[in-house]
Amino acid sequence: MVSSISFIQAKMQNIIAASGILTRTVGVKRMDIASMQEPWYHENRIRGLNIPGYALYSARGNEKPRASILARNLNAWVLPGFPCRDLVAILIKYIEDGAERRLVACSAYLSYDSENLPPSREMEEPVRYFDNENLRLIVGCDSTAHHTAWGCTNCNSRGESLLEFLNSSNLEILNRGNENTFCNVSRQEVFDITLGSYGLLGGVSGALPIGPYTYSVHSTWLLPRGHEG
Repeated sequence: MVSSISFIQAKMQNIIAASGILTRTVGVKRMDIASMQEPWYHENRIRGLNIPGYALYSARGNEKPRASILARNLNAWVLPGFPCRDLVAILIKYIEDGAERRLVACSAYLSYDSENLPPSREMEEPVRYFDNENLRLIVGCDSTAHHTAWGCTNCNSRGESLLEFLNSSNLEILNRGNENTFCNVSRQEVFDITLGSYGLLGGVSGALPIGPYTYSVHSTWLLPRGHEG
């Protein structure tokens, strides 16, 4: 069991260099969980993330996964029925205030070319289920949606739809600051958001962007109540 959990979100953009940067970051900072979107995928498997003491979770099958989780030496189990190409969730047990708690860590990718507005069914159904089961949830999400609520310079229909869903759920936006998470030669935006259950907000500290251009990162520490940094 652990008394605090460190969480990092990374949008990898299917780039080999991003795997190297994330591997070093996770190893040096001893992060417990890395929620990744678009990990480097080569020869029918996710590659570049073989870190001793860590387990990699993603959907199995013929399709290239766009969501995965890396977890370190935790009491963690992948939740059956939820892994798919664009979403994976694991259940973690840890200690808070001397009591055993359960947390679901999730990685989600919301496809920009979907015919439907976000959230996807693959994301909405687990969020509703975990809420009904009173399970606390943290989600690293590549939203591919625009809204000023999470730091974008404008709003679009995808962003409005996603925000409407968040307002109807038990999730809050945990991003800190307005560090851009998408950068190219013509624009910079915030597409990647970290979401958490209301019960987590009092125990969350920090958001540390460390990798523009190659990939984006939000680092969030989940701490015992009364010990916030």
